Amino acid sequence: METVHGYLLDNNIISILARPRDTRYPEISANFQAIHQGPVFLPVIAIAEIEFGMMLSGASNEEQKRALRHFFAQYPHHLPIDDNTIEPYAMLRAQLWREYGTQKRRRYKEKVPETLVERVSGKSLGIDERDLLIASIAVQYTLILATNDQNVGMKRIEAAAQTLAAAGEPVDLRIEYWPKRA
Repeated sequence: METVHGYLLDNNIISILARPRDTRYPEISANFQAIHQGPVFLPVIAIAEIEFGMMLSGASNEEQKRALRHFFAQYPHHLPIDDNTIEPYAMLRAQLWREYGTQKRRRYKEKVPETLVERVSGKSLGIDERDLLIASIAVQYTLILATNDQNVGMKRIEAAAQTLAAAGEPVDLRIEYWPKRA
């Protein structure tokens, strides 16, 4: 069994943990308490997304803002994108483009992951650039990504990582979808 070096919390998990009134809080909190002994890290991207949401809403609940900022302070290991994030990010993104990009001569038509579509159905893959970056940070630091995001986009990122790992590439993306189901 592989050694767990810690957990990287996605923005949706952070938001739920900072809001005890959220209906998902009991299950997510139980998952969080189960890993509480291990190191917990927050991606700067997730913190920025949450701060953006609070700024955008303007009339947001001050109590909720304080709770979120308290959570950020409680877990001060904030991981940014840096030079060592580049390789896992580039590998994951290239794999997604190989699988879903529309080749146009030696380039691809799509410029950002949000525009990638399923080739047969033409439906959006739902891949979010921020999710790709957060997953890359998890790979970089060999952390387990704890997320509540079970959309198709996150599953595509996970599948791309599995394809790379099966080909012998150094991409070990481990994701736990919370709440865990028994």
